[in-house]
Amino acid sequence: MSKLQLKLEAFIADVNQEDGYTLQLFEKLTNYMFSFIKWLGIPFVFYLLIEISRW
Repeated sequence: MSKLQLKLEAFIADVNQEDGYTLQLFEKLTNYMFSFIKWLGIPFVFYLLIEISRW
């Protein structure tokens, strides 16, 4: 139990830092998600516009 408590305290300390590893990890994750959605979403919107124009 003490190991878990120590890890939790280290995690909380890391989150409270301005340049903590956890925040950098979440920043990278959201940047990759944005790029993924952007580069797959733009062609999909064009496809939808083409399909709608066929009506």
